[in-house]
Amino acid sequence: MATQRAGAPRSSASRGAKTAEGLDFRSLEPAPLILLKGGEDYLASRAVDRVKRALRREHPDLEYTRMDASAAAPGELATIASPSLFGEPRLILAEDLSAMNDTFLADALAYLDEESADVTLMLRHSGGNRGKKLLDALTRRAVVVDCTGAKNENEKLDFVRREFRAAGREILADAARALVAAEGSTLSDLGGACQQLMADVPGEITEEHVDRYHGGRVEATAFKVADAAFEGRQEVATRLYRHAIATGVSPIAVTAALARKGRHIAALVDHRGSPASLASSLGAAPWQLQQVAETARRWHPLRAAEAIEAVARADAEAKGASRTPEYAVERAITAIASAVGR
Repeated sequence: MATQRAGAPRSSASRGAKTAEGLDFRSLEPAPLILLKGGEDYLASRAVDRVKRALRREHPDLEYTRMDASAAAPGELATIASPSLFGEPRLILAEDLSAMNDTFLADALAYLDEESADVTLMLRHSGGNRGKKLLDALTRRAVVVDCTGAKNENEKLDFVRREFRAAGREILADAARALVAAEGSTLSDLGGACQQLMADVPGEITEEHVDRYHGGRVEATAFKVADAAFEGRQEVATRLYRHAIATGVSPIAVTAALARKGRHIAALVDHRGSPASLASSLGAAPWQLQQVAETARRWHPLRAAEAIEAVARADAEAKGASRTPEYAVERAITAIASAVGR
């Protein structure tokens, strides 16, 4: 196997824009080792998509493999990274390092001593000190990507500015604040809204543009779909969803709305106190949970968990795992609506 010593110079991937926690995913380029550090799934998925696209431009036959570090079998990493019959380049995403088992820890440390020249290994760690020896080694040797997300409005505004700057576009300060106010509940919502706004409007983005295109339209439409799905109104949910897609709403905006509704439902199913007491832990307003409480009574805990899993699959497919993201999300909507009251 052609190898590259662990201490060998890295590619230019490490020379992009930096944050306090590491590289901004927008500057990320393929490198032998990439550590996705932080708990924000949206940023991690954007980083993976960026690397995957860059590699496939040069290598259409790229092999892409995801593995679960918490359930890795002995030798699994080495097997996946070993040369294939035709020598195709490989991209490996090792997920859930925060719960990695001892087998993966040992295999990953061994891999660092003999990296494969035609393998890009991305490792996702959402937080904690599990496998500190591996994390310390990766921090020294890998390209570290900041996936910590946004903790407050200022960080969300910074996210919006970076999205537009990376695309060579400009958004005025008032417009950025209006966009965060309208779509800033999650980075997934906000990122989808940024991309849609750039597609809808040429040139400089003003507050008037945000009000016209995103004055509640994306969020209201997406959440109407989520409301109908979790209330069991399958036909209505499907019709609303198809209309939303036809009018430019991103499938990712819909999965974000489904995910938020699903989290609220799942939290309320077994909750015995006032819905308002859950509000702060869920990042929701008390009135939002009051509205969801009646719907939650029709859900069984197991079915709620299955609905969240369906949304997670649809979200992954909408972000690149499927060639038909619109259909993948519609399939999840059908599954959710069919599970109400079962």
